[in-house]
Amino acid sequence: MVRPLWIGAVLALVLAALSLFLPYLPVYDPWGWLVWGRELTRLDLATADGLSWKPLPVLIDAPLSLLGDDAAPKAWLLVARGGWLLAPLLAGWLAVRLVGEETGRWRFVAAAIAAGSVALTGDSFTPPTRQFSGGLSEPLLVALALGAVAAALARRPGLALWLGVAASLLRPECWPFLALWALLAVRAEPRLRRQAVTAAVLIPFAWFVPDLLGAGDPLAGSENARGGPVEPGEALEVLGRALAAPLAAAWLGVALFLAQRDREDERDRALMVLLAGAATWTVLVAAMAVIGYAGLPRFLAPASAAVAIVGGVGVARAGARARAGGAARPLLSAATLFALLVAVAGFALRAAEVPGDLRQVDRQAALTEGMFAIVDGLGPARLTSCGAKVRLANLLTPPTALAWRMDRPLASVRVIAHPRYGVALSTRPLPGKLLTRVGRWRASQRPCF
Repeated sequence: MVRPLWIGAVLALVLAALSLFLPYLPVYDPWGWLVWGRELTRLDLATADGLSWKPLPVLIDAPLSLLGDDAAPKAWLLVARGGWLLAPLLAGWLAVRLVGEETGRWRFVAAAIAAGSVALTGDSFTPPTRQFSGGLSEPLLVALALGAVAAALARRPGLALWLGVAASLLRPECWPFLALWALLAVRAEPRLRRQAVTAAVLIPFAWFVPDLLGAGDPLAGSENARGGPVEPGEALEVLGRALAAPLAAAWLGVALFLAQRDREDERDRALMVLLAGAATWTVLVAAMAVIGYAGLPRFLAPASAAVAIVGGVGVARAGARARAGGAARPLLSAATLFALLVAVAGFALRAAEVPGDLRQVDRQAALTEGMFAIVDGLGPARLTSCGAKVRLANLLTPPTALAWRMDRPLASVRVIAHPRYGVALSTRPLPGKLLTRVGRWRASQRPCF
């Protein structure tokens, strides 16, 4: 188990490092984590404004922020993109591990469906290409969760526990899964009790104490994340997104697996646990969406990955058994062929969306670079001359990026479509004195109140 996964992890980091030569920049949340990481190193954390608190990225970005304005974002992208590349690799490895050597070359089919479905997860809000280029944390979450599963299957409970802790510092949906697993692991191996207790103290401390110190309210991050009213219909929206995220071939594979599973087989029991975990995760996201939290497709990523693994196993086993013969051979052959055709079509359709997604990424990166040129030219002091705040009138460029470049807290930037006073940055003409212009960007100033 250890050698191929370590080799895969090194390969993922090498590819992630090479990706840094691409002209892509972080998106909204990663810039905010960088700002908070810098503030954490200065012991001056302010979390009341902007996004919701997420411990792991900020803890990683705290030392990375010391690298400087240009290197720190690239260092975070190295971590996040490494997770994005490792997630499908782990999914494919788990599919091979759980499908069984008796399936022969069909194991590669299991790996391809699992890895491809994770890499090309359906997400109309934030496509996988955008998650990769922009350094979002959900792919890293999948890598940590699948790494914990792989460690548990390899009988390495200590490693599984701490990978689970890292995942729990990214999404609160991980908490009940980690708590249940830790309880069972401690009962089987009492030597883990001290580590489990440490984790039980660390997780709530990392989630709530920084907001208590930085915003005066331990639940400030929760309130920031809760962006809407109670909407009972959101549960059905989340369910639809959960169904659309994996490849359709993965769902066909799940049906094939359920039709063939062996209740006495340890690997099949593990696959059933993955399916149960996927269902539970989806219910948790749906329940949180009902009470006002976002139920975005990328928040369902661990559930989608579990479905992809089980689906890959189901298709591969059906193909192997059809090839071996038997009374059910014609039915299994037809089902396998159909699943393979659907898989190829799914890969092709989702891959066809990548060029368009990359063009959008290019436009966003160019806008952010232009905004940075304005900041470098005028200087943060000039931009924040009215009440220590700058107005950003472009609604498509992350204000968190502006705060990072100015070396100011998130509260120093306000997104206002029609600013009436102070310095404003925009890609369209605004009333007031034109201070400078870079490409499409303009910096305009109106009298301070």
